[in-house]
Amino acid sequence: MLESILTKTVQLHHKDWADRLPEALWAYRTTWRNTTGYTPYQLVYGKQVLLPIEFQVKTFRTAAQLSLNLDEAQKQRLMQLNELDEIRQDAVQRTVLIQNQRTKWHDKFLKKKTFEEGDWALLFDSRFKHFKGKLTTRWMGPYEIVTVFDNGSVKIKTIDEEQAAFVVNGHRLKVYHKPISKQEFIRTMSQQSGLELVGEGMTSSSPISS
Repeated sequence: MLESILTKTVQLHHKDWADRLPEALWAYRTTWRNTTGYTPYQLVYGKQVLLPIEFQVKTFRTAAQLSLNLDEAQKQRLMQLNELDEIRQDAVQRTVLIQNQRTKWHDKFLKKKTFEEGDWALLFDSRFKHFKGKLTTRWMGPYEIVTVFDNGSVKIKTIDEEQAAFVVNGHRLKVYHKPISKQEFIRTMSQQSGLELVGEGMTSSSPISS
């Protein structure tokens, strides 16, 4: 969020980001958040921020607060502090609810992938989106699958002599079919179709009824 704010405010040379940082922080802390339903400022101090412009251009809120005497202002501030715990609890509940809704929406577009130990898989290179190119591949590997966990993560290892193992998100993998030799191909095809493959021709292994 802060990066997006600074991107919109800094100059083209990007050397004045440190000078723009206090303004970006102020904008972030005083902006209403859809996730929590409150501003970060309100979650810390228990009240809405009073902007400096509101002292120049009178609003109903500033007029109501400035007209209070010291005792009434103290009572109102104590009430705000007492309500602070309820505000924070409400923000936590709203955050959990919205995160669950976003998780369901995100998982709705995910395709279910099934991996078995010993299979080969290709790993998506997440850096590819920053280094696009016509002849650049976005998949690394293949790797051998070692363990499939219940939370969706998969432990894979390289197929070289080192066999370095590491854990990745299963959604970044796709099944890679191992290359087979000509003899294995003939054996597989003969088992599936009941035909004996000899060279480039095919002969039936079952009698043909006339």
